Amino acid sequence: MNIIILLGSNLGDRLANLKQAIASIASFSRILQHSNIYQTAAWGNTDQADFLNQAIEIQTHQTAENLMHSLLAIESQMGRVRLQKWEPRIIDLDIIFYESAIHTSDFIQIPHPEMQKRAFVLKPLLDIIPNFEHPILKQSITQLWEKCPDKLEVGLFVE
Repeated sequence: MNIIILLGSNLGDRLANLKQAIASIASFSRILQHSNIYQTAAWGNTDQADFLNQAIEIQTHQTAENLMHSLLAIESQMGRVRLQKWEPRIIDLDIIFYESAIHTSDFIQIPHPEMQKRAFVLKPLLDIIPNFEHPILKQSITQLWEKCPDKLEVGLFVE
């Protein structure tokens, strides 16, 4: 199964955090491709450090729910504590797409319900799946990018 995960970090060594999370994900899945790394001002709660974001495409045999549990475990192992919405974080791991499946429950919503409104999500997706059609909105990532209302700058991060 091909799944898209967005990684984000704005605490500590942000680049090392992304690399550590990807290594952890690779322990139970196959990494097929990854986007460039982008730096973006914080979204929602803007009074915090800039984020680094990267999208990866993985292949796994885990169900969407089991994968989400695995990602939450990685976040916890890396020291993430959830206290409030849009807070600074060591790592944030979101399932954006699980192939073309639609999952809606109290625990998980796939496709990510706000992804089309966020430039920091769409820009990395353009690198790896520009022609993928959103299963609900029936538009490609490129089309969603062109219509994205979020005007925050998403700059290429250079190590």
